[in-house]
Amino acid sequence: MPYIVLTIYLVIAVALQILMGNFPVYIMAFPLNLMLAALWLVVLSGLWKGFRKSMFVEFMLSRAATISSITLFLLFTLVIGFTGKSDFTSSWVYVALMLYLQTVIFFVILRGWRAPTATGARLGAVRWRFLLLHAGLFMTLFSSFWGAPDMQTLRLQAISGVPVNEAYLTDGSREHLSYDVILDDFRTETYENGVPSMYEASVRSDGEAVSLRVNHPYHMNMAEDVYLVSAGKDGKSCVIQIVRDPWKYGVVAGIVFMLAGAFLLFAGGPRRRYGEDD
Repeated sequence: MPYIVLTIYLVIAVALQILMGNFPVYIMAFPLNLMLAALWLVVLSGLWKGFRKSMFVEFMLSRAATISSITLFLLFTLVIGFTGKSDFTSSWVYVALMLYLQTVIFFVILRGWRAPTATGARLGAVRWRFLLLHAGLFMTLFSSFWGAPDMQTLRLQAISGVPVNEAYLTDGSREHLSYDVILDDFRTETYENGVPSMYEASVRSDGEAVSLRVNHPYHMNMAEDVYLVSAGKDGKSCVIQIVRDPWKYGVVAGIVFMLAGAFLLFAGGPRRRYGEDD
């Protein structure tokens, strides 16, 4: 029965993709994505507390759910990697698979974050290695998935001596920035054959001097990173890219948790089995 429900779930996602096209990510931007994510976690927590023996929860905790969710996610990721079509991450199928995988991981964390005891009458010790590894993975997936609607990429053309406070989104729409960008200087280093080896731009943002180089972003604030993309042909302008990702620190924290769990796993070695007196 659970496999039938899972199959129907995926078939519905495929049908929605065929009938409606990609998932409308833009409507899920803040605060709607945060509200839905909180509601989803509350519902899952309620299922764990009140319906732990239900068929749904038992299936999500089964080995079959773990294997199928990871396998389907990896297969979809490989398809994106080999085809180069990043827009697949906006498909209904991708959304369905991400929710499925996160649900499985969430229930696994709830079940296993404490060590089992012989009678189950008391809570065992916190399994820090398990908790850090699984919570880190969950946090990384959670932040990248639910934060995707809030991520924006804008570009502007900085001009020497001219304040610019308008940038353009990838769909061509224009947005006013809360700060001005003025190009003060632009430098180019070349190889012996004349091919540029390095671009560097000196700009001012609200009076603050900023140095930009290709692949060396400047952190404008906690949510925005500024990149130098290219130079104008006249040497008096350059193209600057602004990437907004308010959820990026959730991804970073998840990666740090996984690294900490991996370190403890390596340093502590295999854990002994629990006996009847534990």
